[in-house]
Amino acid sequence: MEYDFSVLKQQLFDGLLGDLERERKQFTRRSAQAFFFSIVCSLLFFTFAILFAIQHYPMVWLLYLLAAMALLTGLGILLYRHSKFKARFRAAFKEQVIPFIAKKYDERLDYYPYDGLMKEYDASGLFTREYDRYKAEDTFRGTFDLTTFSFGEIFTEYKTVTTDSKGNRQEQWHTIFRGLLFVSDFHKHFSGETFVDVDTMERMFGKLGRRFQKWNTSRKGDLIKMENPGFEKQFAVYSTNEQEARYILTPSMMERMIALREKMNTPIAFSFRNNHLYVAVSKQEDFFEPTIYRTLLREERYRSWWELLVAMSRIVEDLNLNTRIWTRE
Repeated sequence: MEYDFSVLKQQLFDGLLGDLERERKQFTRRSAQAFFFSIVCSLLFFTFAILFAIQHYPMVWLLYLLAAMALLTGLGILLYRHSKFKARFRAAFKEQVIPFIAKKYDERLDYYPYDGLMKEYDASGLFTREYDRYKAEDTFRGTFDLTTFSFGEIFTEYKTVTTDSKGNRQEQWHTIFRGLLFVSDFHKHFSGETFVDVDTMERMFGKLGRRFQKWNTSRKGDLIKMENPGFEKQFAVYSTNEQEARYILTPSMMERMIALREKMNTPIAFSFRNNHLYVAVSKQEDFFEPTIYRTLLREERYRSWWELLVAMSRIVEDLNLNTRIWTRE
């Protein structure tokens, strides 16, 4: 059952978030006091050092050393306390607040903060570039009527290394994908693979762009022209089985995919592979994370997370996945 956000906000701010906010404020206040104390101690030692230096005191270096030690010790303690608090605070936030939000939206939705969907990412075939590092977490799973699905955050990057004329080595990291990956059973055995990519070439270069698309050797299958002009402007379809691709991408399905793209207002790509549907939704934010040096009680953050949960869960409805127009062969 869906829940009204205004009611959720009141329950959240008065309950779990209120408790965590008080804990956060206490930590930041104590941290500020400890930082101020270490600065004062360092300044005192430094001031005495200057005074002794004026009088040519032979042990002035000791005061300089004490000033540096006071500052470094204070900063070291602060960093250690911050690290310990952040780990505990983040765990409490993810294990209490986010599940509360998910369940208030729909009891059928479960949250796994430390699970990732990297196997599904690889299985989707959507990203042909190999990644050198990744981050995958904040996975939601559910079964709505006949459809079992999951979605979660993924951030993949690849590394390039360059060397300049002086022999200096420089590493650079480049984003492959950052956003949310949705995966669900499609209840059909696929004999081929069909990919629906974001179409940038044709929108930029028209018919010439379509020729560039045909030269896309990184994508499996052949480029297929669909009869829906609006769909063609948004997406480029590649498939190893044209007949099956047209069977999957019915006029109704194409209209629903266009509507989903407009609803999300961000680049989206699809693949129909391994008897599953994969949907990659590009997003640049890092969702479902607490703030330590800024108040937790910011309505806009939780409203955006709420809307994201609703939008991702409703892909089942938006693409009409519960209507089984075929049986698995």
